[in-house]
Amino acid sequence: MSMPYPPQQPGPGGYPAQPQNGLGTAGFVVGLIGLVFSFIPFIGVVAWPLVIIGAVLSGVGLSKATSGAASNKGLAIAGLVCSIVGLLMCFAWVGAF
Repeated sequence: MSMPYPPQQPGPGGYPAQPQNGLGTAGFVVGLIGLVFSFIPFIGVVAWPLVIIGAVLSGVGLSKATSGAASNKGLAIAGLVCSIVGLLMCFAWVGAF
């Protein structure tokens, strides 16, 4: 005959919530969309505000992640890189025309 286990009691309060980095994620998404649009010659005009907004959002998200107020530092860095590459591509199109 097997011995029954005593009932498990729930832990006190569970785990602390990890702070999210919504600004870093938003900066990545906007920067990635701006990067994609920046490669299209005449539609690339739409990319200018997208990559600038993406860089600002990613920069704020990166600073929050560096200070420990948010998680997801890698996604904020990726958003910043996408935004900078998209901005460089926009400048290249302006130089070409």
